[in-house]
Amino acid sequence: MSRNFKHSKARHIITSLMLVMSLGACGKKEEVSQAPIELGPKWGFIDHTGKFVIKPQFRRVLPFSDGLAAADLSSRWGFIDNTGKFIIERQYEEVTRFAKGLAAVKTFGGKWGLIDKTGAPTCPAAFEAIGECGEANKPLEPNTIIYCSFKEGNKWGFIDKAGNTKVPPAYDAVGPFSEGLAAVSKMGKWGYVDPTGKVIIDFKYDQAKQFHDRVAECYFGSDFVILDTIGTMSMSDALQSRNFFHDELGLSLKRGKYGFMNKKGKTVIKRRFTYAEDFSEGLALVGVANARQGYIDTKGLIVIPPVFDGAQSFSEKLAGVKIDPRLVADDGSISASAVEEALKYDPHASTIKADPAATTAEPEGDAAKEGEAGKDGTVKDGTVKDGAAKDSAVKDGEAGKDGTAKDGAAKETETKKETEVKKDTEVKKDSAAPAKAEAKPDTKADVKADTKTEAKLEAKADPKAKSETKVETKAETKAEPAKAAPAKSGK
Repeated sequence: MSRNFKHSKARHIITSLMLVMSLGACGKKEEVSQAPIELGPKWGFIDHTGKFVIKPQFRRVLPFSDGLAAADLSSRWGFIDNTGKFIIERQYEEVTRFAKGLAAVKTFGGKWGLIDKTGAPTCPAAFEAIGECGEANKPLEPNTIIYCSFKEGNKWGFIDKAGNTKVPPAYDAVGPFSEGLAAVSKMGKWGYVDPTGKVIIDFKYDQAKQFHDRVAECYFGSDFVILDTIGTMSMSDALQSRNFFHDELGLSLKRGKYGFMNKKGKTVIKRRFTYAEDFSEGLALVGVANARQGYIDTKGLIVIPPVFDGAQSFSEKLAGVKIDPRLVADDGSISASAVEEALKYDPHASTIKADPAATTAEPEGDAAKEGEAGKDGTVKDGTVKDGAAKDSAVKDGEAGKDGTAKDGAAKETETKKETEVKKDTEVKKDSAAPAKAEAKPDTKADVKADTKTEAKLEAKADPKAKSETKVETKAETKAEPAKAAPAKSGK
């Protein structure tokens, strides 16, 4: 009996040990399968006021398009709506943003396919890469035909949404179909093909944009040209480009600083930003000295402080931004301390401050008034507004009147009138001199030297920015001499 009891006890101990070991193994397995906790800044979405609509929580995001935005949480991509809810669950290694109701997705360890806005696949994941989708039909045709670019080997072609090859892969690079034509590249030159792959416009352009309203913008050598749908080429001024200007403003880059010009070629937002993107929905993404990013309006004023570690342009009234979640309050606002710190790097704020030397040299009387007028008259590019000096001189006269009244209250009326006449004379003299001094432009030689040098340097440093450099060069050589000789500007 005792012997059986000992065997039974031994079996019980062994069984217990095995159970503990199995539970420990399960616990280890579960621990490995859990996603690691990611620290540091996260991506979320803000509205035009700078308040978070979707709290920062994602590893990566893509801009909103077709009502959805791609979001990566714990190294898995899915698609969210404008409330932050996942509409298409996280199950992809890589994705593209939606275009024409379709998005390209890559399965883990697999290839690329297409899905619709419900997440249902429209073609199998069998492609090396899939690019942007566009309309292959001509305008006003009754049926909408969607073709998407795809890659096979080192060449690009086009498929329909079911994955059927429509234009065989034979091109080094392609753009999306638009209005029945797609820009395609061979041997460094661009042309256009139709949905059957037939070459409609020969390969002879150095840059080519997609068609919009039956015309496309291209560069033929260094010349900016406009093409129609049969390839008829007409010369044009790059300042009339549709692609270059957004909200009537175009990017201007010089000596590593970004600003914005209007369609007359005049710089209206001074080049003072370390980074900038085109305007979108009335706001432009800009970077400041501390590498943080924020947003300016079309007047150049920073309306959303540069507090973000990363940011995207606005799309569908929301913009993806990256920030430490601890800096965001429950109501979606950014902490006051972060905003205050960011404003120290606001280059606009630094240019409108009054010169300390001007305000401290003569703190009383007329000098104080001049300092105030100079502060009010300073615009974004650091120059003085037309008439600002005149306003300053008028304030000088008013200050003089007040000073006279206090110092000589017992003087006769005639004496006061004589004093006012003298002051008026001084006002006229003073108002002309400062205005001329401030309005004095750079010489033509300086303008030409700067623009030519910058054009060559920027073209070498960034081949993609060739067209933007060219626009800036033409614009500034036109704009600056016009200030020196107003009579010629009307020609």
